[in-house]
Amino acid sequence: MFNNKTKSISSTSIKTLLLQINKHTLNFTDSKFNNHNTTLETTIQCVGSLNNRSCLYHNLYYVDGSFMVLAVKGKRLPLYSVRTDAFVRTPTTPRKLVFDSYSHLEKFIRISIRPRIFSSVTLYFSQLWHYNIGHAIFDGLYPAYVALIRFSPKHLHPFRILAGLNDCNNCWSEDVYSRFGGLEILKRSVLNKMPREKWFMFEEIDFVLLLLKLE
Repeated sequence: MFNNKTKSISSTSIKTLLLQINKHTLNFTDSKFNNHNTTLETTIQCVGSLNNRSCLYHNLYYVDGSFMVLAVKGKRLPLYSVRTDAFVRTPTTPRKLVFDSYSHLEKFIRISIRPRIFSSVTLYFSQLWHYNIGHAIFDGLYPAYVALIRFSPKHLHPFRILAGLNDCNNCWSEDVYSRFGGLEILKRSVLNKMPREKWFMFEEIDFVLLLLKLE
């Protein structure tokens, strides 16, 4: 009886999380990526020196808690490790899955994984202590937005914020994030609670370097 109740709660929780995800995403068949003339390979544009870098990914994938670059063998990519947290020195480096040809990559995406699509621009960063509005703005939102400006004019249009945040039931800074971006906020923890091997694709996602000047 206890196990059945636990399973029921778990099932309800997953349904709630899926509702949150579905607000942000499209089915693969409903998106422009169902058009065979549209590339599905990950491409990356980075600006700035190694210690001051921001990267804009097109078609960045996400599964089982990890960002994934899907590329064709022989394709040259820039160095794309970026710090996404002002207080964590270890950079974020998406994993890479390499295919022998574009047709193999396309078949894998269209037939095997059929990801849900996050359309429009997504701005990604991690944030400690976001319950404090000062930290929330000046350690997270402000440097992230400045990085997005480097890919002008994308900062002039509504964008989604994907944030690595701790759980907080009454943090009004999350409402500030949503209103500022215009396309609401999505916590990375929600993606991480999805069933295993559930794939997502970000149409455009900006990874930003967050720096603190320590006196």
